[in-house]
Amino acid sequence: MIVQRAHGLPATGWVDYNTWVALGLPADQWTSIDSYVAPLGAGAGASRQDHIEAMIRQAYQYMGKPWLAGCSSSPAYGVDCSGLVMQALYAGGINPTSCSSIYHGFPGNEWNSRNLFADPHFMNVSYNDRQRGDLVFYYQPGTHTIWHVAIYLGNNQVIESWPPRVVVQPIVNGQRNVIAGIRRVFA
Repeated sequence: MIVQRAHGLPATGWVDYNTWVALGLPADQWTSIDSYVAPLGAGAGASRQDHIEAMIRQAYQYMGKPWLAGCSSSPAYGVDCSGLVMQALYAGGINPTSCSSIYHGFPGNEWNSRNLFADPHFMNVSYNDRQRGDLVFYYQPGTHTIWHVAIYLGNNQVIESWPPRVVVQPIVNGQRNVIAGIRRVFA
């Protein structure tokens, strides 16, 4: 809102086109940064494991890239947690009907981890039955509000986008330690 006020724009807190330009970001990226959909990484005849590995390969393309709130872009820019998962799902051959890369940054869509958690296409599995490629959802501490999603890699590790960048972390750590549930994408 400070940038908006400094440039005589309505102080909404939302990044619209004029705010984007006021931030010094390239005007041509306004329509391209969140229009990216990762290419399919496993064909129709591929095995379940091939689809999981395609999903994880896509997620690794973002390693070290910045966490960007409300962003589901190409690996050139960065992503937030649900943006990372959406792009990985696209590469694995899943188009999550509960959310969209293109609308991810729009008001009301900034918490797509909640939409993914509630997606009826993903199977609920117990924490003890988690497998590589499952989605791990976290509650905000002290609440029952879903606020984060990561991809389980195995060996109690996840790949996730968390400020300031995309990293591999232990599934339970000091910042994200209340697991809401595990969802299996490829049942």
